[in-house]
Amino acid sequence: MDIRGTVELIEDREKSLPRELSDKYLGEDPPTEPEEVLRLIVRITPHKITGFSV
Repeated sequence: MDIRGTVELIEDREKSLPRELSDKYLGEDPPTEPEEVLRLIVRITPHKITGFSV
């Protein structure tokens, strides 16, 4: 699969996305991480998508 488009990188300083996803799918908080761990949210706005199957 090939996805072409623009990408937006967003710092998740509060690490809210892992908490939201872990709560939604596992029903619990994720393990704590050191403060120096940098988390980024990558948002892709696709302009062209091509795929293939085997």
